[in-house]
Amino acid sequence: MSLRLRLTILVAAVFIGFWLLASIWMVTGLSHKLDASFDKRLESTAIMLSNILAHVPQSAMSASLPAIMEANEVGTAKGLTCQISSLHGSIIATSNSSTFPNSTAVESGFNYIQAESTSWRTFTLITSQHKITIADKVSERDSLYYDLLKSILIPPALAILITLGLLWFAIGKGIKPIMLLTSALEKRGSEDLAPIQIQQPLKELQPLINSQNALMARLAKVISREKQFTSNAAHELRTPLAGILAQAQLAELTTGDKQQRALLQVSKSTKRLNSILDNLLLLANIEASTQVHTDESWSVELLIKNMINETSQGSERIAYSLQGKELISFIPSAMIAIVCRNLIDNALKYSPPETPILMAINATESLLNINVSNTANVTATDIAKMTTRFWRSGSAGGAGLGLSIVETIAINYKGSITLTNGDNTFVARFSIPLTAIKIA
Repeated sequence: MSLRLRLTILVAAVFIGFWLLASIWMVTGLSHKLDASFDKRLESTAIMLSNILAHVPQSAMSASLPAIMEANEVGTAKGLTCQISSLHGSIIATSNSSTFPNSTAVESGFNYIQAESTSWRTFTLITSQHKITIADKVSERDSLYYDLLKSILIPPALAILITLGLLWFAIGKGIKPIMLLTSALEKRGSEDLAPIQIQQPLKELQPLINSQNALMARLAKVISREKQFTSNAAHELRTPLAGILAQAQLAELTTGDKQQRALLQVSKSTKRLNSILDNLLLLANIEASTQVHTDESWSVELLIKNMINETSQGSERIAYSLQGKELISFIPSAMIAIVCRNLIDNALKYSPPETPILMAINATESLLNINVSNTANVTATDIAKMTTRFWRSGSAGGAGLGLSIVETIAINYKGSITLTNGDNTFVARFSIPLTAIKIA
C-alpha cells in the first residue's frame, strides 16, 4: 500500500467516524425535538379550541364549529384532525378525515390510535363541557422527519466525499519530496556511492538525506582505503617473495660463500615476509574487533620491563618513567603492549644509534598517556604520512604498519595518537580515555 493511499484512508476514517458520531447525536436529538414539537402543537391546538368553544353559545355550537375548525386549519388534507364530543359521549363535531375513528373512548392526554392501516398521535383535552381530541398521522410525522434527515445528512456526506477527493491530490502534492527521494534511491545502482541530491527537500527529510550521504561518504572512503590497502599489501608481499625466489635460484646454482650469502638473504627475506604477514593479521584482528574490556588489573611497570627485556637490539637505549597509577584495568594489557612495542620499534629504527629513547607513562583514573621520544628530525610532510599503511622513510626496514596499528587501537578506544617534531626530537603521544572505556 502506498503512503498516499494509506494517509488518505486514515484521514477518511477520521472524517467518516467523526461524521457518523455527529450524525447519530444529531439524529437522536432531532427525533426527540420533533416529537416534542408535534405533541406541543396538538396540545396547543386543543387548548386554543377549548378557549374558543367556551365563548360560543350552546345553541350556535353546531353551526359555528366547522368555521372554527377551518379558521384554525384543523381538518385539512395534511393538517390536524379534530373531534369534539360531549361529556356524555355523543360526537358534536369532527373534521372531514375519513380514516380517523369516530370514537369518544379516548383517554385524556397523549395517546396512539390505530385505525385501519393508519396510526394516529392524539391529544385529548377534557373540559367542563366538551372532550376535544386533536390528532395527526404518524406517517406524516415520519415523512417530515426523513425529509429533515436528508437535508441535514446528505450535504455533509457530499462535502466529505469532495473533501476526500481534494485530500487525495493534496497528499500527493505534500509527499512529493518523499516520492522524489524514493525515486532517487530506486535509481541508484548497487555500486553508486554518490550523495543523494533532490530539489527543495523537506526540512524533516534533510537529516535522513544528510545521514545517508554521510554513510555513503564513509563507505566510499572505506572502499578506497581497502583498495589501497590490498594494492599495497600485494606489492609488499611480492617484493620479499621475488627476493626469496631469486636468492633460492642463486643458491642452487652456486656453492661456497656465494651459496651461503644467498641462503642468508633468503632467511632475511623470509623473516621480513613473516613480519609483514604478522602485522597484517594483527591489524585485521584489531580492526575487526570492537573495544575489549577487562576487569583484571595489570601492572604498567611490569609490562614495560618485559617489553624492554624482549627487545633484542638497542634495549640499553630505552629509559622509562611512570607517573600516576601503576595498576590499570578496563583495557587488556595486550593492547598496550602492542602500542608500546610498535612505538619503541619505530623509535629504534628511525633514530641515530647510541641515542636515548625515553618512554613516559602517565596513568590517571580517567586517562592513559604514553609518550615515546627519540632523536630525529622528521619533516612535517613525513609526519602527515607516518600513519599511512606501508609507508616507510628511507631505507629503514619493517613493514610500514607499526604506527598504523597504534592509530587503529587509539581510534577503537576513542583515543588519539599525536606525532610532533621539534628541537631534533621526535615525540609520539598515545592517549586513551580510561573512564570513557569503562562507560562504553
